[in-house]
Amino acid sequence: MQVIVVGAGIWGLASAYACAARGDSVTVYDAGLVGCGASGGIVGALAPLVPDLWTPKKQFQLDSLDSAAGFWGDVDRLSGQTSGYGRIGRLQPIQTERALELAQARAAESKDLWGRKYHWTLQPRPDVIAADAAPFGVVHDTLSARIFPAQAAASLAKACTALGVTIHENHPVDAVQSRRISGPWGQASADAVIMSAGAAGFALIDPYVPLHPVTGVKGQAALLDADLTGQPQIYAGGVYVIPHANGTVAVGSTSETTWADLQTDGQLDTVISQARHLVPALQDAPVLQRWAGLRPKARRRDPMVGAIPELDGVYAVMGAFKIGFSLAHSLGDVMARMIRDEPFDIPESFTVGWHMDGG
Repeated sequence: MQVIVVGAGIWGLASAYACAARGDSVTVYDAGLVGCGASGGIVGALAPLVPDLWTPKKQFQLDSLDSAAGFWGDVDRLSGQTSGYGRIGRLQPIQTERALELAQARAAESKDLWGRKYHWTLQPRPDVIAADAAPFGVVHDTLSARIFPAQAAASLAKACTALGVTIHENHPVDAVQSRRISGPWGQASADAVIMSAGAAGFALIDPYVPLHPVTGVKGQAALLDADLTGQPQIYAGGVYVIPHANGTVAVGSTSETTWADLQTDGQLDTVISQARHLVPALQDAPVLQRWAGLRPKARRRDPMVGAIPELDGVYAVMGAFKIGFSLAHSLGDVMARMIRDEPFDIPESFTVGWHMDGG
């Protein structure tokens, strides 16, 4: 098949990779550079949804997190680069008696819901976390992993080219028709067009999939010069602390539905301060990088995946908000199957129809 992918972020690249691995001739078009949007970030928390009130969405994410190590291992071997992937687990401080009760219940449920392969257990507070941040101990799960988003996008892009994928950077797409796209550079057609152009991509399909004016959530994060290698990621009060394999630590992220621009500001300073309090080892760590970006969001937090009504041969794999990297390779495989009319399985809340109907 001839396949066009619009967007060289992590979902577009994962779709290109999956299609190319099946022998398709794949061309990717991006308005900027590979991973120049939300996929070029620095945090990379691959963390599961809580093991209770089980849903198809939670099962899909669990299966995806389970298979991530194999996928990123294959990608990095093919590219000769590193994605920064590592299944390092996660610590969540327990701060109230009510949170302790919930954690205990989830620990019991996880034994069945997670198939006993991974664990969600209660443990005493480790020294890496401030004493007043975890008065009731911590939850430790062994399923969570980390990745360095910008590195992962670069590794996956190189793996794609090794499979024969052509990537056109600085090629904006301003119109989509059935099996065809166009931009200032000209036109291109294919058997299938996969739309994965980040927050800006929603405007291209808006005539066919009307959503709402806000299709992105601004996030801010920072990279600190601190080495917590060997430690799990930490999550508390909306703040992630991610020890990267290269001896840096990422902290983030804000979730802003309104913003004046995509620059970093005082909200990031607050996140950094919270992270320094949570993890005393970060107290004097210099800030190496401040990052802000717009993460794509469809009608709700769930991805929007499927054929675009009235556009023959055009498909979307968009949205995701916070869980994009944890689902990327799984949804790439879904897209390779979908364009062939092969069987695939996604939760109902991931479908285009669910987003159009309002959920």
